[in-house]
Amino acid sequence: MPNTSSRATYLDRLSKTVVAAVGDQRIGIPRFVRLLDRLDSETTVDDSLNSALELCNQIFGGEPVRQQRSGDSDTHGTLHVAWPNGASALISAGPLGTNTGFGSAPEIMILGSAGSIYFDGTNGGSSTVDQVRQR
Repeated sequence: MPNTSSRATYLDRLSKTVVAAVGDQRIGIPRFVRLLDRLDSETTVDDSLNSALELCNQIFGGEPVRQQRSGDSDTHGTLHVAWPNGASALISAGPLGTNTGFGSAPEIMILGSAGSIYFDGTNGGSSTVDQVRQR
């Protein structure tokens, strides 16, 4: 994802797709989210973690009861979060690095009581978003 506007567009599509898949009960009751965001130089760790937490709040239907933030906001950050229904998330954001061959879109996995969804941000994520949206 070369620029901020394409990243924002992708994140908007990803959020809508994830929320719709959960809302349609395609994975049952969501129980766990693991989100890894590899950041380009224009995206801050705090912005990434806050956006991911907002998405998780939509997935789990409310605000968390517990969250622990660790790491350095300049280089890396991690959130461990729990919601009242027992659901939890592990969210991590850090720099993309150089010459890694990875895309900069988030990688997200959602485990539910009856299935799971995985979006492969390392390949730009668009193909997995498109596959889920088609169902």
